[in-house]
Amino acid sequence: MINNSTDTEFVFNTSDGNIVAAFFVAVLMLLTLVGNIMVCACFYCYRDLRTICNYFIISLSAADILVALLAMPFWLVLQLTDMDDKSKQVFSNELYLFWSSIDILVGSASIMNLVAVSFDRHLAITAPFSYSESLTSFRAIVMIVALWVFSILLCGLRQAFDKMGKTFAYQMVVVVVSFIVPLLLMFVMYMKIYFVARNQALRIGRNYAKDIKATKTIAIVIGAFVVCWMPFFVIVILFAFEPNYDMKTEAYKAIKWLEYLNSCLNPIIYTCLNRTYRRAFKKLLLRSSCCSGHGSSDRLNCVQSTQMSFHKTKAESLSRSSSSISENGNVFIQRENGIEGSSV
Repeated sequence: MINNSTDTEFVFNTSDGNIVAAFFVAVLMLLTLVGNIMVCACFYCYRDLRTICNYFIISLSAADILVALLAMPFWLVLQLTDMDDKSKQVFSNELYLFWSSIDILVGSASIMNLVAVSFDRHLAITAPFSYSESLTSFRAIVMIVALWVFSILLCGLRQAFDKMGKTFAYQMVVVVVSFIVPLLLMFVMYMKIYFVARNQALRIGRNYAKDIKATKTIAIVIGAFVVCWMPFFVIVILFAFEPNYDMKTEAYKAIKWLEYLNSCLNPIIYTCLNRTYRRAFKKLLLRSSCCSGHGSSDRLNCVQSTQMSFHKTKAESLSRSSSSISENGNVFIQRENGIEGSSV
């Protein structure tokens, strides 16, 4: 709950700059919710999207939804303060501890899910014939549960380290397991994906146009992660070595905003760059517009035609494929004119 002490009225600072900062956080929160909820809605509405690969996408979307619901609202309120020690009085001690802890939990879960998505696509590309046996639905669910448990444990370790007075050690642990290791794993796996796809393309004489596209997609995935998360972990290291470091409030706000921006970009990078999901988004929007029409029979006809159109489009896409190398169809498909990788 918000602290109702008499000092609280002196904490808020509704300057033009703070109002603008709060506005951008509110917009980011809204876009994050809309984008990730649409991903979950498409997964629920269309059976064709219920692949093992998309299990990890849904887990990622769930993490990003929690970022928008549980972490961003507190940050939005803090935008209207001077961001000093007195600003913590806006919340009770328990609520402030809850926010700082949940911020670690959902942020770590989002990053771990990014690594899981990378692992799934790496396995689908480098071992396509054993993919369906190696990564079953049960194993995928176990992986998802494990990464969420890991994120919860990482969050819980904060209390233990604080009680022992080892805040520096905890900050270093978070930097290593939540940024350095995930970044290295993602980089290695996506590079292997690219080289395997490129070598297979060279064997069948495909041009480099699709290789360039795949490279751009990989650059977007890795680049977005680095741009959004690296500044935050840099200041974590900075404050670990120099707790009294004086950072400008505007710089800190921008860095934290970039961290939350990653949760907004994830549904764009991991679904909008995927043809099947793009079609599902269009059909979902069309279906929503049908539901707002007049007459139950018209709505039913519209929904049925939307479903048929979606399956027809997918069937036409698959009919052009000479063979499917991966179980989830949208990861690695050998077509008449070559091998086409997924949108990573």
